[in-house]
Amino acid sequence: MNQCYICGSRFGEIICAYCNQTVCTSCLILSERKCKRCAISNKKPPGFLRRNGPYILLVVAMWFFVSGLYPFPYFYAVGIPVDNVLMQPVLIATAILLIPFIFMMFAWRKSPTY
Repeated sequence: MNQCYICGSRFGEIICAYCNQTVCTSCLILSERKCKRCAISNKKPPGFLRRNGPYILLVVAMWFFVSGLYPFPYFYAVGIPVDNVLMQPVLIATAILLIPFIFMMFAWRKSPTY
């Protein structure tokens, strides 16, 4: 059991979607998933980039991993000519890997659940 951030009870089970603190059910406004302190201070919900930052960084890290295996983007940046047929698998793999993450970001944007 976790301790409630607001009242100190030992039944802190829910995480506030605005401040990420563990609170009990009596200190949470269930309709907004906001704790009493965030409700009093009119705290704004976290932005889209802040909420999905780790997932965006994961996609960027996967791109660097793929481009490390296939260093063609770096060749373009340096100015070394590369055949576009060799770039095609990298671009296709990147597009395929981005599709589920884009859908997840839009789904989490609608209802923040921490």
